[in-house]
Amino acid sequence: MLIRLLVEGRLDEAVGHRLAAECGLVVEQVYGRQGWVFVRAKIAAFNQAAQFTPCIAMVDFMDTGMSCPPGVVQNWVPDPHPNMVFRVVVRELESWLLADRQGVATFLQTRERYVPTAPEEEDDPKRSLVNLARRSRSGRIRTALVPRLGSSAPVGPSYNPLMERFIRESWNPIAARNHSPSLDKCLTRLEELRARLGG
Repeated sequence: MLIRLLVEGRLDEAVGHRLAAECGLVVEQVYGRQGWVFVRAKIAAFNQAAQFTPCIAMVDFMDTGMSCPPGVVQNWVPDPHPNMVFRVVVRELESWLLADRQGVATFLQTRERYVPTAPEEEDDPKRSLVNLARRSRSGRIRTALVPRLGSSAPVGPSYNPLMERFIRESWNPIAARNHSPSLDKCLTRLEELRARLGG
């Protein structure tokens, strides 16, 4: 079954591909990659188009400035088409990555006990992931993910490419759903979509 992705950026795209594949779906085309404002502006049109081609749309809750994730869905897509899977990532995409505790610890070459057990409750999951990388036994991991001394950047110079590789090659969303309620709901909706359309 062919679907479209509407996402904020590169890591969201990689996650969308991974989740689609996990549920037996094939991504036909990717839209967005221009931040949450673009997703907000275009999601109504994609909801209408979902009658022809199913769509997965994702947005980080932290970016929306709203008070609760259900409020984002109700405000942005008050009448979702059954083929529109719009999910709010709590609190941001790194929560879903951290939720695969064993996978992320192995990839970052650190100990699983340092990985948050409830990543959706972290104030800043991206910062939590970077701090986890600081504990890495690998100098290459630390150089790639941790900001250089004196830098105002929140992440290291190779953050996106390395985390994309983790998503493609190592991230286990089935294990991660056990530590991330919003990811679990997303996978459930995708499984329901696949079953309903019988693709």
